[in-house]
Amino acid sequence: MGKSQRDKGHNWEREVSRRLREFGVDARRNITESQLGNTGDVHVYNSNAEMIACIQCKNMKSPSVWKAMMEAIESCDVHRRLGEEPFPVSVVKRTAKPGGPVEEYAVMRLEDWFNLLVSYKFGEPIRRYMEMGSGDMENPNDMN
Repeated sequence: MGKSQRDKGHNWEREVSRRLREFGVDARRNITESQLGNTGDVHVYNSNAEMIACIQCKNMKSPSVWKAMMEAIESCDVHRRLGEEPFPVSVVKRTAKPGGPVEEYAVMRLEDWFNLLVSYKFGEPIRRYMEMGSGDMENPNDMN
């Protein structure tokens, strides 16, 4: 991969982190990934400084959503071995020819997405879901 491609990817990681922070989310670009292997491009933390999401960022003409999601899952597996419980997310930017449309997507496992929706449906802010972790959302009626 050439320097311009690496720069494009790093800029996308910075943009994803910045945009999440604009929503009040504690998102940090993982600058140690190249030294430690695949540990995710952007990490999202709850108010207890626990990692709750591990994001894999892709910015390219024809991104493979499946490959990006597999990388996100693998990076979460590394963190689980360290005792953390993040859920994987792939944030994909599909670039087009100059002047053409740019498409951006967040991709996650259906179960994780269901858990986010359930937390919202029962009046729990997403931030609460993020602080609790997805395993605590199996019975949303038990939340007090």
